[in-house]
Amino acid sequence: MFKYLSRIFTSFGLFRTAFRKYKKRILLLTGFGFLSGLLGGVGIGAIVPLFSFVAKEGAADDAVTRIFKGAFHFFGIPFTLPFVISVIVLLFVVKALFLYAANIVNAKAVADYTRATRHELFGGTMLAKWQYLLNRKVGYLTQIISEDIDLSAGVLVSISVFILFLTSFVSYAVIALTISPYVTIVTIIIGVVLSIFLKPILFRIRKIMERETVLRKEVAHMINQHLIGAKTVKSMVAESSVIQLGKERFLELSQKKFNVLRYQSVMATFLEPITLAVVIPIFLFSYRDPFFNIASFAAVLYLIQKMFSFVQSMQFRLSAINEGIPHLQAVVSCQEEVRQNLENSEGANSFKFNSAIKFENVSFSYENEEKLFRGLDMTVKKGEMIGLIGQSGSGKTTIADLLLRLFDPSAGVITVDGIDISRVNLYAWRSRIGYVSQDMFLLNDTIANNIRFYDEGISDKDIDEAAKLAHIYDFILQRPDGFNTIVGERGIKLSAGQRQRIILARMLVRKPEILILDEATSALDNESEVAIQGSFEDLRGRVTMLVIAHRLSTVMSSDMLVVLEGGKIVERGKPKELLENKNSHFYNIYNVKE
Repeated sequence: MFKYLSRIFTSFGLFRTAFRKYKKRILLLTGFGFLSGLLGGVGIGAIVPLFSFVAKEGAADDAVTRIFKGAFHFFGIPFTLPFVISVIVLLFVVKALFLYAANIVNAKAVADYTRATRHELFGGTMLAKWQYLLNRKVGYLTQIISEDIDLSAGVLVSISVFILFLTSFVSYAVIALTISPYVTIVTIIIGVVLSIFLKPILFRIRKIMERETVLRKEVAHMINQHLIGAKTVKSMVAESSVIQLGKERFLELSQKKFNVLRYQSVMATFLEPITLAVVIPIFLFSYRDPFFNIASFAAVLYLIQKMFSFVQSMQFRLSAINEGIPHLQAVVSCQEEVRQNLENSEGANSFKFNSAIKFENVSFSYENEEKLFRGLDMTVKKGEMIGLIGQSGSGKTTIADLLLRLFDPSAGVITVDGIDISRVNLYAWRSRIGYVSQDMFLLNDTIANNIRFYDEGISDKDIDEAAKLAHIYDFILQRPDGFNTIVGERGIKLSAGQRQRIILARMLVRKPEILILDEATSALDNESEVAIQGSFEDLRGRVTMLVIAHRLSTVMSSDMLVVLEGGKIVERGKPKELLENKNSHFYNIYNVKE
């Protein structure tokens, strides 16, 4: 019993967290439900005096008829057959209007919830810390935004409709109690007993849905992951293994769905026979009573049938709520994670870079790992081209990430002209840095839009100049559609060198003061590398460049070369001077590489 109550309170807490913005609308729906139920119940109760008119050619003197006579007299309405019929019609018309208003309020709440929640999750994820994004699985956020939010909105719909049915049930019960207390009480007791018997089925459905919710995300992740890596799958002749994995996941997912539908059908199928089994004994017991009134009994039977219909609908809605709770939990959990992992973009200072950027005694470690850096010191002077080399895992990319402020140092400080960069507004800082990595992210759009990349303030002239600087302008003009050429998904219609130069143009069009190239030439052919090195020369002295490379020829023109090993700077100097020293790390690395 305690566990059952605990689950109820937990569910209410979840609903309050997810739908607290909509509590006024839910209260409004409650009011509409009571009013529509009351009007419907009164309209059905009015059938009793109506039957009395028909059966006895005049109004009878039963309790219900007396109540209606008093009400008609109070409002100054003649108690005649035409007026009774008119009142019944009016009551049901007004009831329909209240239900329509309730449905509109409900639909608006659902539309607002899905829009606002999608915006919050997608926008919040885009603004989240890099460490958080690194731990997200491909497809999980897509699944939550595209499906879980809709199913969570279904919970809001079911709660609203459940309230409408519940309030209508209460209103009908009040009217039924007025007509026949005995029959109504028996019906309510049976409904409560029925709910108790159905509770284990609801619990079982919820447990299945919890597993199905997790499984759906795993399936979405599996599909996205293998579509992205389709080239590798094909080259490794692994299609059959991937297909078999998908078959197993799809089978488990279909089994979960089948079990949910099977349990739902139990509730939907047997409720109507139970209703009939209740009504028949009540009729057999009641009609022998000398005070038995067929009109009152007919009204009560209709009210009972409607009450059982409400019970059935409420059970269905409870089941729908039960099914939706795991999806709602996933959405609420994701919302909380996003809120807790938002980047801190605060910083009162604007971006100013006139002298040097310095890493001063910087230490850093990834989550739950040993420190990568301990007491790192490095200076990048304005206008310099700094080359970073070292074995994989030596910390080259991490320096770029720290400079981009994707991570913060665990100790020490990074300064620009003597000011801690954390005091500079984050977006002002990043807007002055261009970052080009070996992960070539292109939109399935035109070349122009890939260079513009959502910045509508960039003109066509700016795009032309950036393309020339990136040594990609002539290639673009040779395309039939020029800058309107569609590059395909992730730039698949272009070579690696062409993609990389378009991304370089994307950075250059923003006129950055600092340019970071992280293994940007690692996958390029010699011609493309020569073109990009030509871009370096064009930018020399105008833009501060940090070039990370395995390919040593890429950094030979650097003003300063920094050699990293195990998270430490083991050597620094001009490339040619280091190359002449046979004892230098650079000399040994260069000769091994060559």
